[in-house]
Amino acid sequence: MPPLPPGPAGYGAWDAQPPPPPYPYAHPPEGNGARPWRTPLLVGVAAAVVAGSAVAAWMLLGAEDAPPAAARPPAAPPSSQEPTGPRPEPGTPSATASPSPSAGTGNGYTVVSDDSGGFSVAVPDGWQPSRDETGSGSFYRPPGDRSALLQIFRVGEDSGTGACELLRLSSQRLDDGKSAYRQISLGPVAGGGCELVYEYDSAESHGRRQGVERIVSTPDGGRWALLAAGPATDAATTRAHLTAALDSFRPR
Repeated sequence: MPPLPPGPAGYGAWDAQPPPPPYPYAHPPEGNGARPWRTPLLVGVAAAVVAGSAVAAWMLLGAEDAPPAAARPPAAPPSSQEPTGPRPEPGTPSATASPSPSAGTGNGYTVVSDDSGGFSVAVPDGWQPSRDETGSGSFYRPPGDRSALLQIFRVGEDSGTGACELLRLSSQRLDDGKSAYRQISLGPVAGGGCELVYEYDSAESHGRRQGVERIVSTPDGGRWALLAAGPATDAATTRAHLTAALDSFRPR
């Protein structure tokens, strides 16, 4: 065989070559719990992801720490004859279509099916949906007579705010906006609901008007407000209207 070429200067032909310098980012052996080494860039990316997650969690907790909408005073009610504390659920229509009569309850009341409102309820015989109300929900009045009314709508506030608290806010706002307003009573009633009774001066009712507002819960977890109002001199009739509505009310 031909002779080997001469090696690098300073080394003999058969001297051992020096090992190459260690790679600056060598991987430690895997196993025994050791993990592959990650470059500083990847470590930085991972740290940024963790930091971002922490910020997102902080923002989420910050939002949760803020008082829920239901705990704040409800938004100002729409202009209507009977502004109420509970906020009508978004999308609750006004009574613009005539409800179809169902089986009558007798004793001066007829059960009507309100397709737009999503419920059936008993109203005094001859009462019709009021088409000129600006408030949300369904309104019923005697034809050509604005001295009395029945209003029904689904409550939009979360159940975190109790029914009596909503009615307390309702009473407070009525006190601010109605002439000679007087709260007669406010408190829980049998069945888990709450009721507010009040009076104020009303040209429509030709003197004093009395209102009775009840918030009730339904088996599907919803809450509804039913309100009857009429001349204070005929409070027994107003109470009878509300009682008939409560006994017959069925959400759909």
